[in-house]
Amino acid sequence: MMYLYTVTFRRMAETLLTIQEVASITGKSIQTVRRAIKARKIISKRKKTPQGFNYLITQDSIISFYKLDKSIFQDRERGSLDRKRSFPNSETTGNFATLHDLKNLQNGMEELLNEYKKEKESFVRFIKAFQDRFVVMENQMKLLEEPDKKRWYQFWK
Repeated sequence: MMYLYTVTFRRMAETLLTIQEVASITGKSIQTVRRAIKARKIISKRKKTPQGFNYLITQDSIISFYKLDKSIFQDRERGSLDRKRSFPNSETTGNFATLHDLKNLQNGMEELLNEYKKEKESFVRFIKAFQDRFVVMENQMKLLEEPDKKRWYQFWK
């Protein structure tokens, strides 16, 4: 006879964040967040992936450990487009590149490529000169060897 037990756990809905999201919200580095996970200062869950594990961190543990304001997460849940307000330490400004900016970038890249091409040509010339000098030195070394010394295969001379 087989018995089936149904166990119901009362759970509140948890909001889980990735390490990168926590780092951008708190203004800490990713490595600092990883250290906090390892030291069990913040609550996290491991999610297995083919490459290893991803850590998902609970929102409540971030708020309590880093002493953050809950309004940051409320704005985020509402889908606020104002990233400066919802993530105060974010680097994003929301500006777009203009055509003039793209032309300047293209010109800068062309200048860098031309400089690289010149440096490459200079390097190739240097290597060629080095090889030539090396061959000359090898020939001089052969000439400096004992000229009268005959080898076993030079018996006919």
